[in-house]
Amino acid sequence: MRLPIRFSATACVISTGLVVAATALASSASTARAAEGLQAPADLVARGLGQSRGMPIPVPADAPRLRAPNDPQFATQGRIFVNFDGAQLVGGFDDSTSDVTQIEECAGNFAAYGGGAKRDATLQAVRDDWAPYDVIITDVRPGSGNYTMCMTGPSNPFGGGVLGIAPLDCDDSQTPNNIVYAFHSADDQFDASTQATTIGQEAAHSYGLEHVDEPGDVMNPYNAGGDPSFTDVCIGVVGGVVCGAQHAAECGSQSSQNSHRELLTLFGPSMPDSQSPTVTITAPDDGDSFDEGATFEILVDASDDVAIDHVVLYNNAEAIETDGSTPYGWTVNNAPAGTYEFYVEALDAAGNVSMSDTVTVTVGGAAADSGGDAADSAADSAADSAADSGGGDGAGDGGEAGTGGGSAEGGAFDDGADGSLPPGYGLDGDDAEGCVCGSAGGGPRPFWAMAIVLLGLAARRRR
Repeated sequence: MRLPIRFSATACVISTGLVVAATALASSASTARAAEGLQAPADLVARGLGQSRGMPIPVPADAPRLRAPNDPQFATQGRIFVNFDGAQLVGGFDDSTSDVTQIEECAGNFAAYGGGAKRDATLQAVRDDWAPYDVIITDVRPGSGNYTMCMTGPSNPFGGGVLGIAPLDCDDSQTPNNIVYAFHSADDQFDASTQATTIGQEAAHSYGLEHVDEPGDVMNPYNAGGDPSFTDVCIGVVGGVVCGAQHAAECGSQSSQNSHRELLTLFGPSMPDSQSPTVTITAPDDGDSFDEGATFEILVDASDDVAIDHVVLYNNAEAIETDGSTPYGWTVNNAPAGTYEFYVEALDAAGNVSMSDTVTVTVGGAAADSGGDAADSAADSAADSAADSGGGDGAGDGGEAGTGGGSAEGGAFDDGADGSLPPGYGLDGDDAEGCVCGSAGGGPRPFWAMAIVLLGLAARRRR
């Protein structure tokens, strides 16, 4: 059942002055909360640091509740989806599974983070920060279950001095599917560690952790550089206390917080993920055939108990394409003639790997066989010629003819170490310009390998 809407998105049409006033009040309250009490230390500002991570915004009291406040609970595995790809968000009680946000200013189009190596480095840094806890960090949206989603991108309604903001959900007792925000991009000036600290802090707010006065703790409200962690020390809460009972359970005081112990209580210690994914090629079917130059789809169904990280397509045992987001698959354009043996490997975030069954597909007249037929024909002809000139039995490979001294050069196909191909294929050993598909060892690949390369270049992501 869809959750009731609490805040109207900015783009919505408001029908009554009362709703307009309520929405404006909610918006101004969250804006004020983002900047409340956040005056960075002068020494940080002098070093170009000191940007703030906004004060968390308590979940509305009338939001759906999982359990009564401060009820004991068993530790359960958590999931954080770091969404680098953007989304269209609407206003309401938080529901990450439906892209509904309680922070009304962020409703609308939230831009994507961008590509490049920093994205991968940031994700890994987040995983490192959360490694002590039974929390799965993924950049692939889970297909089911509860998860906190951190929208990570440059859309920032609070100004450049605020690096992130989040709902505050004490003991994670209300909405299990919060949306939090890290206002970073692939092109900003912050390194992967700083970006990961923002992501980790905002996610932790959704579990009831608040700001503390310690630069070495992820929950410090200011960017102090370095590589903070969730520290196993009771530290004073700054900016006001909302989740006091949660803190007192670990520190004996509502005004002190032990970030590490609170996360252990919520999630338990890290548990190894030993379960491998499942993966199947759903199209084409094994044994399918296509005309030469055809276009066809390779479709893949992959799932995991936590999340798939990516899938890799292989053809004749050579990796040719990778897909990191659902739906998994590729379009093959202008397929060369030949026989192809496809299989897919699926990897999860823990590195577990599974391989699909192999699907064999034929395109056109199986050109890979035609080269062999030509070679056999040439060899037979050479053997006959050698026999006519007094030689014995001809060599079937088109090499030396036989015992009678006669010989025949394998004009069509030399099956020697250089792997030369029949004339006309542009890959003969003495044709330097034709060796664009040559092997790493310098020699040309056989024709079937050339077809692999051509297919790999033609494969494109299906979207």
